[in-house]
Amino acid sequence: MRLTTALDLKQNYRNTRTISIVGGGGKTSTIFTLAYELAGQGKKVLITTTTAMYNPAGIDNPNIFVLGDHVTAEGKLKGISKEEAARIHTGNQYAYILVEADGSKGRPIKAPAEHEPVIPDTTDIMIGVIGMDAFGKKVTEVNVHRPEILCALTNPLNGIVDEEVIFKLVTHSQGLFKNCPVSAKKILLLNKVFDEKTNEVALKVGHTIIRESETIDRIIIGAVREEEPVRELMKGRIV
Repeated sequence: MRLTTALDLKQNYRNTRTISIVGGGGKTSTIFTLAYELAGQGKKVLITTTTAMYNPAGIDNPNIFVLGDHVTAEGKLKGISKEEAARIHTGNQYAYILVEADGSKGRPIKAPAEHEPVIPDTTDIMIGVIGMDAFGKKVTEVNVHRPEILCALTNPLNGIVDEEVIFKLVTHSQGLFKNCPVSAKKILLLNKVFDEKTNEVALKVGHTIIRESETIDRIIIGAVREEEPVRELMKGRIV
């Protein structure tokens, strides 16, 4: 299944839709996959960031545009303000605005600091990404971005990223979906699921979240770099 199908992105939206992506474990890959799927449908897509992201140079699709403030000495695209992102949304120049609204330093899982994430108020969909390659790993700086905050939010048993840690991170008010606008849909993406064993773990985590939480619209399980990015789709109570 395609990401656009799992997200229920219908082709007949008349106004700009802003999708903000946060977390760790595949935000930029998620943005690229979405951008190319939407551009393939003839949609005009803007890729931007309110923090900083890998500089997406070399895009050869005429329907995909990239906007940032400048490229840093480290080769990253420095972002625009969330107010500027909201202004572009209101202008209806693009069908979709894809915003990388968080940083994770390449780690598969993260907890947000006080100033994170930077979410435009015009966000329609907020996608929280967790790389399932974090599962079973120790909560250290090697595996987790801001491990001290993750520990404070989730109190991990034996210092390991397990099902309870993921559940608490997803559902905590200061966790993965922190700063989500009230009107925005919350989509959890459990990414980097390449085999049946990991898929079983992701399904178990997903079922717990669906059963215990009323705030998540849907859960996508898969690997966004694969030809078929979505393996499983779970819908929450509020869909």
